[in-house]
Amino acid sequence: MKALKRRLSCISLTFVACFVLFGTFSFSNTKVSAETHNYDGKSPYYDDCAASGVTKKSLRINNSDGSYANLELKFSTKCKTAWAKITLSRPAKTNGEATALVVRNTDNKQYHCGSTGGNGEINIGQTSCYTPMVYDLDPRKSKAVGFWPFTRGETDWY
Repeated sequence: MKALKRRLSCISLTFVACFVLFGTFSFSNTKVSAETHNYDGKSPYYDDCAASGVTKKSLRINNSDGSYANLELKFSTKCKTAWAKITLSRPAKTNGEATALVVRNTDNKQYHCGSTGGNGEINIGQTSCYTPMVYDLDPRKSKAVGFWPFTRGETDWY
């Protein structure tokens, strides 16, 4: 019985070792790694980036009750960063009612309002939230995506 357990253990370890060695090797050429930039994941108020923020893309998201949300892709001319902001036309009726997402095209790095560096999803009584930033200097482009109950919208890339 002990010999059988030892043999099964060796077979399992050999299989795992082969998978790690060959599996990692075969995928290493196709794996895409995320870019890392100093401003990625930081609040727009970090290093005073928001002070030079301008709206590069915007979109109105209409809700079935006649209310709406303004979705903006903001860009800091000083820091060369982008972030998303969503503003409701009325105070939220539920916690987590709306959020925004910023996405970078080169590595699909994305942050939402609830990510560290954002100010949290829109909760009862609140009307807006913003995401952390992503570095957005050419050739990188970003877009904003907004989520509101039963509807969503997204800006073009900038």
